[in-house]
Amino acid sequence: MGTRRGQSPAVILLGFIALTVIVLPVAALGTRVPWGELGQIAAATETRELLGVTLTSAVLATAISVLLGTPLALLLQRMRRGAHLARALVLLPLAMPPVVAGLALSAFIGRRGIAAPLLDAVGAHFAFAFPGVVAAHVYVALPFVVITLDSALRQLDPEITNSAAAVGIGERTIISRIVLPAIAPSLATAAGLAFARSLGEFGTTLTFAGSMPGVTRTMPLGIYLAREIDQDVAYGLAAILITLAVAALALAALPRLFRRPAPTPRVRATGVIDVARLRELTRPRATGAVAGFPTGATTALIGPNGAGKTTLLRSLAGPGVVLLTQNPGLPPTSTPLKAIAMVTQDSAAARELLAAAGLRELAHVPVPSLSGGQAAQVALVRALAAKPSSLLLDEPLAAIDAAAAGSWRELLRAASGDRTTVFVTHSGAELFQLADHVAVMERGEVVSLAPADAERDLPATAFSAQLQGLARVEGTAQAATAAGGEAIIESEAGQLRGHAAAALAPGQAAVAVYDLADPENVRIHPAR
Repeated sequence: MGTRRGQSPAVILLGFIALTVIVLPVAALGTRVPWGELGQIAAATETRELLGVTLTSAVLATAISVLLGTPLALLLQRMRRGAHLARALVLLPLAMPPVVAGLALSAFIGRRGIAAPLLDAVGAHFAFAFPGVVAAHVYVALPFVVITLDSALRQLDPEITNSAAAVGIGERTIISRIVLPAIAPSLATAAGLAFARSLGEFGTTLTFAGSMPGVTRTMPLGIYLAREIDQDVAYGLAAILITLAVAALALAALPRLFRRPAPTPRVRATGVIDVARLRELTRPRATGAVAGFPTGATTALIGPNGAGKTTLLRSLAGPGVVLLTQNPGLPPTSTPLKAIAMVTQDSAAARELLAAAGLRELAHVPVPSLSGGQAAQVALVRALAAKPSSLLLDEPLAAIDAAAAGSWRELLRAASGDRTTVFVTHSGAELFQLADHVAVMERGEVVSLAPADAERDLPATAFSAQLQGLARVEGTAQAATAAGGEAIIESEAGQLRGHAAAALAPGQAAVAVYDLADPENVRIHPAR
């Protein structure tokens, strides 16, 4: 049974001090509020005017901030250069004194601002007008939206969007049906923070829009003026404003509070793959090409960890080429049926694909409820649903159980000639069950590309030999030997004797290969 790790006394003490610093001033304010007169203060004409300007400007500013901040947050995720600078600029309004922010708006869209001629031409006026209140609130609230959404997007697995794009799902669909639903709670939080910040805006509004009753005077401005005339009214207005802010933050937190925890994957029945039907449903119209690999064939890409196999596959991805990594990358707020329907643009076709793959029972299961093997199979169906002319697979069957993996190998083998396929594997059995050719990588480069039979007879590297359960020893032929004769090579491990697979000349580079389970049967080949 796990136990929660306790915090040190210093952390607990300082944490409570921080919380006290935030809470006690608000609690103290509550002691000054004339609670018995609060209804009368709220019903006053002046208060209704203040609330009208405040709430209207806050709603408009929040809507505009979300409308502008969401694309900016999405853009920051795509920026390769300048993202750090862009994020720093987003934070600038938070670091800028409110009065300075008001002066900056005046210099830009004020009556004598640099944009004044254009605004006058279209009859738009901001300074000392209600639109100026909204502009001031947008200026100070927009960073809260961008920061919140940027943080949420950074936590979203990039493979989710990358895999969606790889199977041909359009950018608009990715954003509207995958990204935004995934960050919906953060979007609500961003809107709540923007609304609350707008409610409390004071300095920028006063400097740029002024304090005209019923036009630009908001609750914070009204509180500031009331404290000089009637402090009871000021405290009453403050209580109303705090209540509105707390309500806004509470509403923004509701999606997180009521969000269901990720369900535990559980056993669900899966059927048998209909190889012929699934092949027919996913057959491409034409066979594509993958640079550097045989067209219309299946090539296994092997090599030690860190050799650059995944990096190479990513570099080969492009139009008509679907890449499926070890991460299924399924939309977290979707179901297998919906995820595949995004590719087929037809729920009936998606349902038929799942049935042919033996995954009918998973159609409406939330993606987080899928086991690793189930998610991997759904990802394979989605990749094939795009009917790719070229297919790149990075250990696609690693998470799938042996029985299901066997069926998927049968499908991939049957469809080998339908498209050009390159797949990464660390399984010797999978290597020769599926591959027509074998490409061997070392240190970021393909050092060998040969037919599968040739690679079986003479592994290109020690890693390739080990993957097949073989030993590979390099050396030099000691004498002329005809094919089939007994050959001797000198290696770092000493002399090795075996049968010559081809004629050898004295001093010729040679390679000895033998089965680890049968070390007496040594075959000696001329080095490639």
